[in-house]
Amino acid sequence: MTVGENIRRIRLERNLTQKQLGELLGTSEAYIRAYESGRRNPKPATLKKIADVLGVNSEVLENSSFDAVTAMHRLFQLFRQYEGHLFEYKDESGETKVALQLETLSLMYTWYLRYEEYLNEIADATSIKDVKQRANALLKAESDFDFWMDVYPEEHKFSDMLELQKEYDMLQDEAHRQKIY
Repeated sequence: MTVGENIRRIRLERNLTQKQLGELLGTSEAYIRAYESGRRNPKPATLKKIADVLGVNSEVLENSSFDAVTAMHRLFQLFRQYEGHLFEYKDESGETKVALQLETLSLMYTWYLRYEEYLNEIADATSIKDVKQRANALLKAESDFDFWMDVYPEEHKFSDMLELQKEYDMLQDEAHRQKIY
């Protein structure tokens, strides 16, 4: 998704009009319309301000459409920084897959817990007999999971893990600086 598509998606999730978002930002509806349509891209400071008003991390708004090579390089960065390991496994159909395990990214566990909750919500929704109610429950489960990812971290829930991860990251940065000098 583009920056504009992400702004629009989250603005709509928050039940805000373009005019209301513009007012909250101290700018015009026309600017919001231009951002969302892709005619203009917000500067980094403006993007941060939009993210703050929408209650999300600014990275959530940044351009998330990237090709496979860019995806691989992002995975390489994670692999290096968080002591990654690759391994093969067979999926349910017997097809060979490759997975990435990150040894020192303790925050992954919070994602796993929320993902398990999401899978349970999907299972519950699929058991609903009424087609319209089932569709609404499936959409809600997906929307709630997307919302969780958009506002992550919910610091009040995971403050211990966040502090441990920050401490580890600082130690890694210090070790890296000592290697260089």
